[in-house]
Amino acid sequence: MNHHGIRVLTCTLLLLAGVVSSALAAAPPAPTPLSPADGAGVVVPFTVSWSAVTDPTGIVAYNWQVSASSSFTPVILQNSTSGPTQDTVSGLANGTYFWRAQAVNGSFEQGAWSATRRLVVTGAGPNSPGSPTLGPTKAYSTFHPMETITFNWSSVPGAATYVLQTATDPSFPVVSTFKFDNIPNTTYSFQFADSEQGNYSARVYAVDANGIAGVPSNVITYSVFFTNPIGAAPVIASPANGSTLTLPVTLTWHDVPNPQPSGYELQIAKDSGFGTIEEDDPQLTDPSRQILSLTAGTKFWRVRSAQGDASQFTAAETAWSSTGTFTIPNTPPKPVSISLIRNPIFSGLSTFIQVQLTSAVGSSGATITLSSSSSAALPVPATIAMPPNTAWAQVDMGQSALKAGQVTSATPVTLTATLNSASASGQVTVLSPSLASFTISTTTISGGARSSGFIQLNGTAPDAGALVTLSSNSAAATPPPTVSVPAGQPGASFLIDTSSVTANTTATITASWNGVSSQAQLTVTPQQPPATLTLSPTSTVGQSGGSFATVTVASANPSDETLQVSSSNPAVASVPNSVTIPAGSTAGGFNIFTQAVTTQTLVTISVTGGGVTRSATLTVNPQASGPGVASLTLSPTSVNGGTNSKGTVTLTSAAPAGGVSVALSSSNAAASVPASVTVPAGATSATFTIATTSVGTATTSTVSAAAGGTSAPATLTVNPAPPSATLTVTATGRSGERITSSPAGISVAVGSTGSASFATGTSITLTVSNGRDAIWSGACSSNGNKAKSCTFTLNGAASVTGNVQ
Repeated sequence: MNHHGIRVLTCTLLLLAGVVSSALAAAPPAPTPLSPADGAGVVVPFTVSWSAVTDPTGIVAYNWQVSASSSFTPVILQNSTSGPTQDTVSGLANGTYFWRAQAVNGSFEQGAWSATRRLVVTGAGPNSPGSPTLGPTKAYSTFHPMETITFNWSSVPGAATYVLQTATDPSFPVVSTFKFDNIPNTTYSFQFADSEQGNYSARVYAVDANGIAGVPSNVITYSVFFTNPIGAAPVIASPANGSTLTLPVTLTWHDVPNPQPSGYELQIAKDSGFGTIEEDDPQLTDPSRQILSLTAGTKFWRVRSAQGDASQFTAAETAWSSTGTFTIPNTPPKPVSISLIRNPIFSGLSTFIQVQLTSAVGSSGATITLSSSSSAALPVPATIAMPPNTAWAQVDMGQSALKAGQVTSATPVTLTATLNSASASGQVTVLSPSLASFTISTTTISGGARSSGFIQLNGTAPDAGALVTLSSNSAAATPPPTVSVPAGQPGASFLIDTSSVTANTTATITASWNGVSSQAQLTVTPQQPPATLTLSPTSTVGQSGGSFATVTVASANPSDETLQVSSSNPAVASVPNSVTIPAGSTAGGFNIFTQAVTTQTLVTISVTGGGVTRSATLTVNPQASGPGVASLTLSPTSVNGGTNSKGTVTLTSAAPAGGVSVALSSSNAAASVPASVTVPAGATSATFTIATTSVGTATTSTVSAAAGGTSAPATLTVNPAPPSATLTVTATGRSGERITSSPAGISVAVGSTGSASFATGTSITLTVSNGRDAIWSGACSSNGNKAKSCTFTLNGAASVTGNVQ
């Protein structure tokens, strides 16, 4: 279904239905209807109510239905409440109805329907809006698919909006009724698609500001079919047949009974059989058309109307109207009018000149002379060319020499077009440039950050430029005292500084020029200090490298957070003026672009906000010759804090004499690396140790290696160390023997006691020094928070007692 204006809704009100099921869960019980009493007479609106029910998963909603049949075939009204055991019913016509209710539990299972209650609607109560009268459909009642159908009804006191319903079932079932709601006036139009043919009923009802629907209107009927009759052809109105006319020519006709948007088609031909069509204008809405250009001679014209579809592939078109005639005389064409698309026009702007002649020029075209009463205010070309066989032309004045000139006050200008010793003139007013608007790019910004403003002029600035004055009513936002719009430009931008504030502060900034002012507001919010600033990588190669900075704040802000960014050496490492942390986020970032250097250069990157500055150092290395970094691998890639990993750097080719120094860096302190590692001459790789520190949560560190103008990153995950347990060993056995542990930690002689801490879950092997191994090997576990005592037997001759604390 197609529609115009108000949105279309399919009137299928989906009850809160069971979408989650469980084999163990039971549906909720049926509620009991409470009011109205069975068989009661009511006026609309009225309230239906039912008893509450319980369910182990809770009750999330109640559904109710109304039908004119006790079998509820069909349902004509239904709704769902989110908990209340009652609801308001309105929009019913007089008659007998049946209603019922059901519960929906927390598992979205629908329970059984309640017992059915009968009620009789006898009229409308004082709280119900009136009932409108629905008139017949516009023009006729037999329509085609895709033909616009218009409905009209009487207005109703107390109506805020109206609802139009239409269905092939005159009982208007919920599941098959088209519903158009929120209609603000007493007319509505729509179209049916090709697939929606049928015999239809329609009615309308009013809805008040509280959502109470009145009694529906009378019901009307109409049909929509491919095979419905097509109306009569349009009737032409003017000009009178046989008229001799000069261009432009306006053709008019009478509307068909049910005119369609873009439904008319006009044809103009050089012959009565319309074999040589000079102009074909389809998709016209108004019953008139102005023709700007035609050749000389007698013309034949006709019009028809498309009234939707006669099949899936053909339009339901009326017959052509009767044929009208008129003649364009074969006389030398003369100018009729000259005009500009823009009138008035501001200084500095360009536009199009339009020239209309009485008839078309010949096949060789023509040259039209133009003049301006003030070439300073509005210069025009000395001539323009009218294309062959045309009577109307539009000429672009976009060339800089043809723009409206600068004036200091409104200046009337007369333009004249001359052809064949005849002239036509038109009046144009050139206005002096003025302030059009002042806008601020970011209307909310954190204190200390910079926003930007833009001045827009009507026209362009005069030769001396436009010096616009700026002022602010608050120290929280400070624009420059003036901003200059350069000569010939339509506007200019500028920066607005802000100050730190302790509470949201709104500043009104005013721009003024030549007696005209424009205002815009900027809200300055308290600025959070940056919590961290990290760079990845921290070492890069000048021109071929770069880095990315990540900034965090302690908590998310409801609006964008803007912090200032700076570089200690922008010629080497350039950064934007600010970084934005999006609303609802605690992190933001920006790119750092680096340039070539001849020696290693350290650049400090800083972010400032809320009186706090965080800095990080970026090492920019010169472009080196020789092998570059092919890869960087870590083993292992995940370690516990305090445990080392190993990095291996592989070059693109063997290192030359003297070796290759590879620069190393880490993105954070969780993993530390040496400043560099050297790949020896002739080798292609070298290893280095990555030391880690204890961390509270899993932390990702990016380790980078750079050499020869290339770099490679690798990621190391540093995990919190697992809890440790203490193993205490008391050694007994032969004199001179010693008990040792693997991993190392315990070494104790017979007759002595020793202890060491091991990470929970560590596999420990105890060994006797004379080579006789302990027969026990296993996991040392603290068994939760309880101490565990273990006894180990050494070859049956000695015992070792271990206590895990």
